[in-house]
Formats: sequence, C-alpha cells, structure tokens
Amino acid sequence: MNIQQAARASGLSADTIRFYEKKGVLPRPPRQANGYRTYTEEHVKTLRLARGLRDLGLPLGEVAEILPVAHDGTCGDLREALVTTLEGACEEVERRIEDLTRTRGGLASILNGVRAMPADTRDVPGMTACGCVQLVAEGASTART
Repeated sequence: MNIQQAARASGLSADTIRFYEKKGVLPRPPRQANGYRTYTEEHVKTLRLARGLRDLGLPLGEVAEILPVAHDGTCGDLREALVTTLEGACEEVERRIEDLTRTRGGLASILNGVRAMPADTRDVPGMTACGCVQLVAEGASTART
C-alpha cells in the first residue's frame, strides 16, 4: 500500500509518517522503482502503535525506542519495553499532577486574598511593593488626574 493508504489505515497523516521516518522513529519501508514507499500490514501495525503511544503522551524519543522492538522483536521483548516505558510515564504523570496540585493551591490562595480585599485597597495583603513600583503607580495616577 502507498503512504496515503497507510495513513488512513493507521490514523496518522502522511506528513506525520514521513516525519517519523525522517527522525528514525519508524523503520523505512522499501521503495518501488518509481521511488514510492510500499507499506505492509506490519508497517501499519507499527504506525498504529506509534499513534497510540503518542496519544498517551509519550515523548517521541521513547516511542522511537519501542517501535523497533515492536517491528523486529518478540512479543516478550515488546512487553518488557512497554512495561519499562509505561512505568516511567506513570511516574512522570504523578509528578505533573503533584506540580499542578501545588500550582492550583497557590492560585486559589492568591485568588481568595484578592477577592477578600476591599475595593478601595491599593495594596495586596502580605505583599509590599518596592519603591519603584510605588513611584510608577503614583506617577500613573498623577498623569490621569
């Protein structure tokens, strides 16, 4: 099958397939005499795996390490590579969740403080503006009056 057919069968665009091949993520399929690539069902299975791994958020470099095993290795080899990679991906997701949870807490704290400020207050509780900021703020107020 040609690249357009492989793209439809795999759910990837032809440009993505070419990009993955150029970056060495995918094995290059053989070419016909006219220079067109010839994809097999085995290539399409590898393309689908690449798409699925990217959909899970795996970086392209990690996908590149798994695909040759999927294409050329045994089922046991692939299973081992997937376990190692997916365990690392789960740990990374947990780290990101923790970071986002801390960020959400900080944002909520600031938001609550700002909401609690009286409308005529110019200073944010717990924050002291440096002299430069005060001068600029005062200058902007003077310029408007």
